[in-house]
Parts: sequence; structure tokens; C-alpha cells
Amino acid sequence: MKKMMIALGMAAAIAAGSMTVSAENYWKYNDTISIDMDETKVKTTTNGHEILHFVAVEAIDGGTCTYTYAYDRTAGTIQVVEMEKETNTLHYTSNFTPTSINTNNPVIRARAQMAEAVYQRKVNHKK
Repeated sequence: MKKMMIALGMAAAIAAGSMTVSAENYWKYNDTISIDMDETKVKTTTNGHEILHFVAVEAIDGGTCTYTYAYDRTAGTIQVVEMEKETNTLHYTSNFTPTSINTNNPVIRARAQMAEAVYQRKVNHKK
């Protein structure tokens, strides 16, 4: 019985330790948006474009809205590859075409600022 309790205690400690590491990789961008930095990837395409892929989860009334982004720093575009909105009363997905970050649209500009902040955080953590 004592050996089993020690084994269970060690398993719980290991699980708690791994959960702490995982929780630290979630970056709270603002009061409603969190980004899993482990899932964030920066890739360079064969034609030299540097593209950041990341997922942002936004807390909304009664649920969440999960955005999968592709931010092409070279072309100066951002795209919502997939948006999944889920509440108690609805569930749907949508997507959008790439849009220039040099737009007057404040929503696109805010998304581009967030994407650049995610990019800076990602590349600076690699060093």
C-alpha cells in the first residue's frame, strides 16, 4: 500500500509539473485572448516568404471564438485561415482571404499588431 501511494504521489507530481510547463506556454495577449505559443510556428516558404501560423482563443459571451491565423510578414498580409465560434446556442466555422495589413480597417490592423507581437515573442524566446 505504501509503495502504491508513493507511486501515485510521484505520478501526480510529474503530471502537475507538466501541466505547469504547458500553462506557461499560454500567453495571455489581453483580457480576452490567449495564444498557445507551443502551437505557434514561423516558416519560410520556398519563395522566401516568412509566415507565422498561430491560434488565438478569444473568450466571448457564453463561449469561445478560436482563430487560426497565417501572417505573411514578407507580403504584409494576414489571413484568418479558420474561425470557429462556439457558444451554448451556436457553433459555426468560417474563413477569410488574406488581407493587407496596410488597411484602414481597424479590425485588420489590430489583428496585424497582435500577429507581430506573437512573432516577436516567438522569435525572441528561441534565442
